Amino acid sequence: MPQLVSLLAALALFAGLVLSTPLPEVANIIGLVLMVVALIALFFDRRAREIARQPHFLAIYGAGLLLLLALIPTATSAEHIAAILILAPLWLAGPYAGLITGAPRQLLSPLGIGVLALIGTTASTLIAGYDVFVLQMPRGGFSVNNPIHLADLAVSLGFLSLLGLFSRSRWRFIVLLGPVLALATVLLSASRGPLLAFCVLAAVSVVFYVAAIWRPRKAIALGLGLAFACLVLAAPFVSVDLSGRKFQLADIAQQVLTGSTEDGSTSERLFMLQTAWGAFQASPVYGFGMIDYPSKAAPFGPSDNPFRPSQHLHNDIADFAVIAGSLGLLSYALIILAPLIGGLRTRRADALFIGLMATAGYFTMGLTNAMIGILTQTMLFGLMLALIGMLSHKDQT
Repeated sequence: MPQLVSLLAALALFAGLVLSTPLPEVANIIGLVLMVVALIALFFDRRAREIARQPHFLAIYGAGLLLLLALIPTATSAEHIAAILILAPLWLAGPYAGLITGAPRQLLSPLGIGVLALIGTTASTLIAGYDVFVLQMPRGGFSVNNPIHLADLAVSLGFLSLLGLFSRSRWRFIVLLGPVLALATVLLSASRGPLLAFCVLAAVSVVFYVAAIWRPRKAIALGLGLAFACLVLAAPFVSVDLSGRKFQLADIAQQVLTGSTEDGSTSERLFMLQTAWGAFQASPVYGFGMIDYPSKAAPFGPSDNPFRPSQHLHNDIADFAVIAGSLGLLSYALIILAPLIGGLRTRRADALFIGLMATAGYFTMGLTNAMIGILTQTMLFGLMLALIGMLSHKDQT
């Protein structure tokens, strides 16, 4: 039995960190099956139950309860309640941590996790490069995924690979390739949101590691504040052209204030945000439910909106606000802060680093595209929560 658990745990890490970019559907199926196995094992494993009760998992359970409370008033059938299972990778992250704890020691080391994440990042770059240079696609990623989604995953995995720097191995510096390859994927996919997230995570990770060398706790808080301030001051003046898609924060801010846009993608997103705001005002407490919510919100948007409702509103905050109103916003806050809560609770710098990367990365990427609710991204977020739980358990034993 221990050998079987070890094999399943190793498979969970491999699927989440390596297969999520080249074979996202396969990674999702493997991950979901193993999460169900982990949930069943919870009834027989006292250690797993203790891990699943960690504070950051309790925050996730609280988020689920708030979301469920919001779905009940808008539900017209059991299907509307069952829709909460779309976020199953979050609700099962606690049991998943119990399973992952049984993985071989080498894979659970900072270098082991970092190398697996690096392989996943490398795969994303190869795929994006093949799409652009061989298949002559305008944006890399279409062959396996949405280009933006591939870039989001690459950024998350690329910076997660830096966890390997906590190792003392002389090979640890190989993980520095992670962010470099992630940036290559972002540029090949011509994705603006992931590029913004890359800048944020680069600033956070550099300050984190520099501060960790000196006085960890106080320096980290001060350094992150300074990095964020510098980023905010510099970002509006940075202009990037990604395959004809302009990206400059100053221009976007002006477009929001004036209501005029030159970029079709930006214009569509602004209409979505205006629609979300109108829908939130119409139902500020519990929203409109998870099923077909963009169409339900559409009547509350601008009358001159030329775009059809999409599958989501391309913004996590807007999505949760429309789905579940104020309860949804509280739920989202608990979800996005859960990794940071888990990282701060431990005395391990590696767990804190994962927490920072997950919270800062998913929040930033969620400003320009859906992250929580897109299955592969949600699976990776759940895995990062599980990794924090695993490291926290190791710290206590």
